[in-house]
Amino acid sequence: MSEIGQQVKNARRVSTPLVAINTHDPAATIKAVCAAIDSGNDAMEPAKVQWDFVRGFTGLNARGEAWSKDHSGAENSCYVALWLAMQLEPGSILFIHQANLWLSEPGVIQAAWNLRDAFKADQRMVTFLAKCLILPAELSDDITTFEEPLPTETELAEIVARQHNNAEVKLDPAVQAKAVEALRGLSAFAAEQATALSLKSRAKGLDLNDCWERKRLQIEQTPGLKVFRGGETFEQIGGCDVIKQFVSRVVQGKARPNAVVFVDEIEKMLGGRGDTSGVSQDQLGAILTYMQDHNAAGMIFIGPPGAAKSAIAKAAGNEAGIPTVQLDLGACKGSLVGQSEQQLRAALKVVDAVSNGRSLWIATCNAIADLPPELRRRFTLGTFFFDLPSAEERAAIWDLYVEKYFPEGTRAGYPMLEARDNLVNSDGWTGAEIRQCCDIAWRLGCTLQEAAEFVVPVSRSAADKLEALRSQADGRFLSASHPGVYQRKKVNPTATGRQISLDE
Repeated sequence: MSEIGQQVKNARRVSTPLVAINTHDPAATIKAVCAAIDSGNDAMEPAKVQWDFVRGFTGLNARGEAWSKDHSGAENSCYVALWLAMQLEPGSILFIHQANLWLSEPGVIQAAWNLRDAFKADQRMVTFLAKCLILPAELSDDITTFEEPLPTETELAEIVARQHNNAEVKLDPAVQAKAVEALRGLSAFAAEQATALSLKSRAKGLDLNDCWERKRLQIEQTPGLKVFRGGETFEQIGGCDVIKQFVSRVVQGKARPNAVVFVDEIEKMLGGRGDTSGVSQDQLGAILTYMQDHNAAGMIFIGPPGAAKSAIAKAAGNEAGIPTVQLDLGACKGSLVGQSEQQLRAALKVVDAVSNGRSLWIATCNAIADLPPELRRRFTLGTFFFDLPSAEERAAIWDLYVEKYFPEGTRAGYPMLEARDNLVNSDGWTGAEIRQCCDIAWRLGCTLQEAAEFVVPVSRSAADKLEALRSQADGRFLSASHPGVYQRKKVNPTATGRQISLDE
């Protein structure tokens, strides 16, 4: 007997009248519940009925079919379905599909509440099904909620084995283990489909890359989630040696995460005082609760735009061979407040399933003063400041991007590519601006020196903001490029009025 089937059976035994089940596969959930409460004598079983907006009432056993036929002419609305449910015989069970779409309507709320005492008296039950259901305040004390978990690793292994057996393909245990990792976070039905479609032939067996891609597509069906597909690693990012070494040790360490959760410019969504709708405040509370309940570790990257904050975060997953899932809090917001709450919680459930409860959170930020202190405390692995790259780091970045845009053997039409700081004064440039210069030179077929004339570095266009960031980080945050706490270069005047930069 399945776990959800046992839970509903126990609830039915003590006459629980109203039940809500958060499930990724309503059909499988209904099947599991019906199997759990089945007595083995269909003729004597009370009616089992389901309702959806397209088909109306449909029976799940003999008495359920008879009852549904008698009520087939009724108006097809959830309000009417719950009103007619009062006519079900004792012991019956009614399943309502897509309940999250209906339980915000006043008539449905009242109709559901009206069933509570009558159904409690004779063991009838209404079960509301949805992927992510947030109960209205009027029913929060009256409906018992259950969560159907996604398949365990053992169940996923069984699914992979069954699909191989159906296709008459020999299963390598090593491939099975990798397939389970690729399918983690999918529902049983989605895992079956992904496995079946990734079985190319008897000779080739299971295509794991295809399996991963189908999982990515499935994850991205959740509003606010996107899986980073780039193959960049830390070797392809110049500078920032300290943070690269630190993140590498974290993702390969004793508490190895199963997924990286990347939140870009987090202060724009969760900073300040929130909004008048209360959605941002709710998102903040949901993330705080999730990180605390799951003991999720995290780090915050702060610095000027183009300083490799996002690049490091996106490449972190590739360093450990795990997915990097970008959480876009803006995309989680819907047109209705309740919809926004549901979509964020659905996204967090997918993150939890994909990571099996072990995720590493990385947030980038351009103005950390706007972040609430309670949120900063959740990122227990520290706050790292990304300053402009040093001359040595710039040289490494130049080498990376020149090689990327002008690999050996293709440089005949691009003169003077050996130029670095001797021809292009890139002092104060970020890595993104060096890349921009190489990109312009490639597009125009010109020298790097000429391309540099079209680059305005952030150190010039936003000098005040950069200095404010440096002052804020001085002695407070860790350095992404040098061991220990970040210390800015201060300028002290001499007796002759000359300014000398001192590294403190």
